Amino acid sequence: MIARHPVAIAVRCLLSAVVCLSSVHAVAFDEPAMTDAELRIRVNQALRDGTDWLKRNQGGNGSWGAGANALSEYSVGLTSLAVLALINCDEPVDSEPVQRGLDYLRSRSPDQPVFVYEASLYIMALCAAEELDKDRARIGRMARLLERTQCTTGSGKGLWGYKLIGRGPKPGQNGEDRSNGQFAVLALRDAAYAGIEIDRKVWQLIHDHWTESQQPDGGWGYNESQPQARGSLTAAGLSTLAITNRMLQDDTDVDNDGRPDCCAPQPPPQAFDKGRAWLTQRFTVFANPQWPAHHYYYLYGLERAARLGHVRFFGKHDWYREGAHYLQKAQGGDGSWNERQHSTPVLATSFALLFLSKGLSRVVVNKLDYTSTTAGENPDGDWNRHPLDVSNLIEKIDGLKGWPPRLTSQVLTLNRLEEPTAVSDMNQAPILFISGKEPLPFTDQHLRWLREYIDEGGFIFASANCDSKEFDKSFRDLIDRMFPQGDASLQRLGSDHPVFRSEYPLPGSDSVELYGVDFGCRTSIIYSPEDHGCLWQKWMKHDPRGRSQGLIQRIIRSSRIGTNIVAYATGREPPVKLDGDDTRRKERKSEIDRSLLEIGQLRYRGNWDIAPKALKNLLEGLNETVGMAASPQRRTIPITLSELKQFPMVYMHGRYVFQLAPQEQDALRDYLSRGAVLFADACCGSARFDQSFRKLMDQMYPDTPLKQIPADHELYSETLGGHKIDTVNLRRLIPGGQNASIETRTEAVPPILEGIEIDGRYVVIYSRYDISCALENQASLACDGYEEKDAMRLGINVVLYSMLQDISSPNPER
Repeated sequence: MIARHPVAIAVRCLLSAVVCLSSVHAVAFDEPAMTDAELRIRVNQALRDGTDWLKRNQGGNGSWGAGANALSEYSVGLTSLAVLALINCDEPVDSEPVQRGLDYLRSRSPDQPVFVYEASLYIMALCAAEELDKDRARIGRMARLLERTQCTTGSGKGLWGYKLIGRGPKPGQNGEDRSNGQFAVLALRDAAYAGIEIDRKVWQLIHDHWTESQQPDGGWGYNESQPQARGSLTAAGLSTLAITNRMLQDDTDVDNDGRPDCCAPQPPPQAFDKGRAWLTQRFTVFANPQWPAHHYYYLYGLERAARLGHVRFFGKHDWYREGAHYLQKAQGGDGSWNERQHSTPVLATSFALLFLSKGLSRVVVNKLDYTSTTAGENPDGDWNRHPLDVSNLIEKIDGLKGWPPRLTSQVLTLNRLEEPTAVSDMNQAPILFISGKEPLPFTDQHLRWLREYIDEGGFIFASANCDSKEFDKSFRDLIDRMFPQGDASLQRLGSDHPVFRSEYPLPGSDSVELYGVDFGCRTSIIYSPEDHGCLWQKWMKHDPRGRSQGLIQRIIRSSRIGTNIVAYATGREPPVKLDGDDTRRKERKSEIDRSLLEIGQLRYRGNWDIAPKALKNLLEGLNETVGMAASPQRRTIPITLSELKQFPMVYMHGRYVFQLAPQEQDALRDYLSRGAVLFADACCGSARFDQSFRKLMDQMYPDTPLKQIPADHELYSETLGGHKIDTVNLRRLIPGGQNASIETRTEAVPPILEGIEIDGRYVVIYSRYDISCALENQASLACDGYEEKDAMRLGINVVLYSMLQDISSPNPER
């Protein structure tokens, strides 16, 4: 360690990245592997227990550390770190513990903090609180001090030392190191995002130092006198360069009309590839690679390196899952984490909570790396001509009103996918983004994976880079190969498509050229021949001075188009990480056992099969939740009595206008009179199907109209062996003008089903709100319907009610 004076040693031992902690021995877990659902439960419990521990150990004056241990004189830093951890664990900013912590920080005199670590965490905590009307001046003052403290000469050029300028040695004589340096970088980034202008020269000095100081093996060490690479500082190098790479974007390629040169590839610096390779070769979550200390600080750095670099894997290591397994096991019984020597549990607990909470960010988009070789990732490949495109778009979306917090994206490498997990790996994100300039090199196996991903509710968003005709032709050919039967095709989206209003009102198809593939309940693939990623690449959270207004307007337009597509694809509700409750994707035997329950799906003239997997998923849900022996294979049938009477109930859905011929109506009426039940719903809450279905019921049962099934009916009770359903979550569109953004409202309401009742039993059960698309996880933002969980509960209860009627009524002929 280079620090020789006692205060510097104490600071190092307090906070920071370079906390004086002992090596942590590897922990072996002998328990069986957990599913994602089980791990998520444990992670959420660990977050609750950890935040409860922090709140119990807050001092009476709102601080952490004061009077609690030998490190109490550095309570500004400890308090900042604890507040940062609480906010990132979704503790409300207006909650009593967070406000007391913020009040303590705000009460410090302008001469505090003294140390760079503390000043950096102080800035980060105030920025996380987002109460800029109170804190902008404080953040700006500390940012100015950090700028002036940066070393601008010698071997420490671009770094920071221990004390702020004016409170210790001059820059260049301040014990500069990369640990102090990375905390300053993180703080200046947050300050810039809060609207504080940071001198470009500061970013350039940082970038040059970290780029030039990388070791030949790809790692980073502590400083020039201690060059041996360490895991914690290699992670710091990756996250630092990810920040400077964004902050140093320039507009030298932009013409006088604000058009950037979209055809020039912009590969990320090779330092990223080398640094990730270093971590991959030495990856562990049990210790700080190549250094016997600072373990939890390393884990916090690993999270930043992966999240800011949009990396899910280091080699074959899923960094978040492995780290989460470790941390939930290593947590103490009181909710805290700690390390053996010279530590305070506030530090370790805060670092652990930051890893678990930030790493649990919702992955919205997988950007597909389809040109890598078996040797590893290929950041310079055609798939990555605009390295910051998707990450910038998602960062822009993150924080928009109506969206959940902590959204992110990641890279999915095609050559890492293997059977049988390839499609489930793709399903880690609801959107798969594909871009490039050259023809796509997908094999038949790749196409099968893409088709299965779409079948299971996934969404593909594609964009041609450099407005490439080669990519355009290749992608159109790809769609033809994915749907060889012609059951779907790429068509120009009209101005009435919901994507033009899903977040921002867009001008429409005349000025925004988008193509889509309608498959099932929604448009499942959207393709743009325009290079929007080129302009996402240019987006910055704060526009630099002198930026062309023409460029700004182009960035706004492309960012809004991208945001609308993401909003349409996800309904503004991307799934949470480790959401392993999805049973739709389990492999099952499909052979028919005649002793199992079978439900027939009606084929009629028109689009009768909008949600082809809905019935199959419902049957699987019956097997898993109530133990009913149901065949997992659906049977589709024409509407004839000979076909109908093989089944105790039948099912139909649709989205468009339809009608049944008189002989089909007669057959269906005869069938229902024998004790059977028809279950139907309007896909996506379609008004056209709803009108047709009501007209059909009027024709079949002119004296018995559809009426709402009472909320206290046995259909909604657990007496049938199913679910007690008092309330359901129903999403409805809020009426708006043609040019208004689509807005939805989710309400907890009593279940709304209608039926035709004959002789005291319902022979028809109908939902005008969507059930089928929800069962397929295909519900669109523009749909009125039930959330997936409630759609499944309602469907199960309808089936159980139908079986009860079948037992107590004249049986259909089998």
